[in-house]
Amino acid sequence: MRIIFILLYFVFSFTVLDSCSDFDQDTTQVEDETDYPDQESWQTEMFFTRDGKRRAVLKAGYVAKYSRKRYTLLSEGVRVNFYDREGNPKSVLTSDKGKVFDDKEDMVATGNVKVVSQNGTVLYTGELIWKNNEERIISNVPVKITTPTDTLYGDSFTSDPDLISYEITNARGTSEKTISIDE
Repeated sequence: MRIIFILLYFVFSFTVLDSCSDFDQDTTQVEDETDYPDQESWQTEMFFTRDGKRRAVLKAGYVAKYSRKRYTLLSEGVRVNFYDREGNPKSVLTSDKGKVFDDKEDMVATGNVKVVSQNGTVLYTGELIWKNNEERIISNVPVKITTPTDTLYGDSFTSDPDLISYEITNARGTSEKTISIDE
C-alpha cells in the first residue's frame, strides 16, 4: 500500500510540474525586439538632397524606422514630390503605403499608386519601385497611363521620374494623335 501511495505521489508531482513548466514557458516568452520600430513619427516630412540640391520631398501620415532591418515603413498616405537637378518640380507620387530601403534609398510604393508629371502624363498602378541611383521608376504589375491624347495599358513599365521617356510591356490602348505616314 505504501508503494502505491509513493507511486501516486510521484505521478501527481510529475503531472503538476510538467503542466507548470508549459505554463511558465508560455507566459514568460519574450517577443523579438526587432519586430518593433526604433523610431516612429506622425505627419512626417523628409527631404532628400543630392549635391546640396533638393531631389525629393516625402510626406507620410505615419513613419516607422527599423534600423536593424535597414528599412523604413510609410503608411497613412504617402506623397513624394520629385525635383530635377536644378530643383524644379518634375512629378508627384502618391500611394497608400511605402517602404524605403536605407542602403540605397530605393522605395517601393504600394496601394493606389499614382504618379502625375509636370507635362500632364499620369501613371496608375498597384506597385511602383523607385531606383534612386538610376533615377528610374519601375512597375512589374499592370499599369495605366494617360496623356492629354492617349490612354495606354500595359503589363509592366519603366520610366524616368517625369514620365517623358518610358517603356511599356504589352502596350495597348487608344490614341487621338494624328500620324502622317510618308511612302
